[in-house]
Amino acid sequence: MRGASALDEVLAKFPEAPLKVVVVWEPVVRTDIAPPFKSALARIDDPRVSQFWDPDLALSRDIVRAVNDGPARYGFAEALPEEFIVWDVVAVFGEVDRWSDDLPVPVYYGGPVYSVTDELQEALGAALARAGFTGH
Repeated sequence: MRGASALDEVLAKFPEAPLKVVVVWEPVVRTDIAPPFKSALARIDDPRVSQFWDPDLALSRDIVRAVNDGPARYGFAEALPEEFIVWDVVAVFGEVDRWSDDLPVPVYYGGPVYSVTDELQEALGAALARAGFTGH
C-alpha cells in the first residue's frame, strides 16, 4: 500500500507529462486473497494509471522468464530463481512500440517502490527529456 501512495506522489510531480502507467496488483502475502478493495485502488488516483489484478502472477512469471533467458540484457549477473515473485517494483520504459515476446529492457527499475521515489522521479524526468517532453 505504501508503494501505491508513493507512486501517486511521484506522478503528481509530472502532471502534464504524457505518461502511461500500469499498476499490477498480485497475491503475494497470505492476506492477498482477492483483488484490492476500492480504498487500495484509490491510493493512486492519477487518470493516466490503469490498474489490474493478476491473480495467477502471470506478469511476474513472464518477467522472470524474460530475465532468465538473458540476465545480462536486464542488468543481472545471473538468472533469478524460477519461483521468484516480482513485486513492489517500479520500472520505467522509454518509448516502446509494443511489448512482444520479451519484456522491453527498462531504463530504470527498483524497489520497494516507497524507498526509490527519488530515483524514480529522476528516471521519469530523464526519460521524458529523451522523448522531447519539456513541460512540467
